[in-house]
Amino acid sequence: MSFSEELGRVIGALWGPAVRAGAAARHARLLHPEGVTYRAEVKVCAARESLEPLASRLAGPALVRLSTALWRGQREWPDVLGLAVRLRSEETVTEEPSAGDQDLLFATVRSPWTLALAPLSTDTHDWLENDYYAVSPFRVRGLGRAKLRMTASRADAPGHSRVERLEAALRSGQARFTFEVFPRKGEAAGRWHPLAELRLVEQVTLNPATLRFWPFRDGRGITPMGFVHSLRIPTYRQSQKARTLH
Repeated sequence: MSFSEELGRVIGALWGPAVRAGAAARHARLLHPEGVTYRAEVKVCAARESLEPLASRLAGPALVRLSTALWRGQREWPDVLGLAVRLRSEETVTEEPSAGDQDLLFATVRSPWTLALAPLSTDTHDWLENDYYAVSPFRVRGLGRAKLRMTASRADAPGHSRVERLEAALRSGQARFTFEVFPRKGEAAGRWHPLAELRLVEQVTLNPATLRFWPFRDGRGITPMGFVHSLRIPTYRQSQKARTLH
């Protein structure tokens, strides 16, 4: 473990009690307390042959949670939107992960340095008018260090709220996101490349208290690394302990 990762764990441990208290007060996650969950499918669309092995590991059934970071009650105020994806090893729709599952967490935040400005650059009225970044890098099997993001389809669907627009896009087959990777080394380094398309299939109802995405669930060989990801380890655990009480 690097020095920055050790530092992330230490600072995360210091923040842990405050995160737990906040989650207990909200009776939900401190951040991203409210969301909608969908069953989804992932299909390979890699344009480069060297990226096909990684893209093929993403393919299959998935569970997606779209959420707001700050506000509840479907308020479309300035906010950060989140996109959590669980790549599933089984077709069953459940809160419980299976062996080989991979959780990937994205938000409308390009980097830790832009966090404060992200609510101003996020279109909170439409899930499909934003791109979602994993914020910090990963160690990807067969590829090395890389960044990930999800780009939305820009469906321009009708509706009075972001949920209505998302449902309209789903009905027309336009509720889609594309996994993209930015390798740091190798012949594909230095630019974003498409890997696979994620298509929402249907909205599902799951228990938010027991649906727990974990950044270090890396069954597809995509392992978080660096300060920000390490910061999440103690804070996520404290938030989940507080939610267990409810």
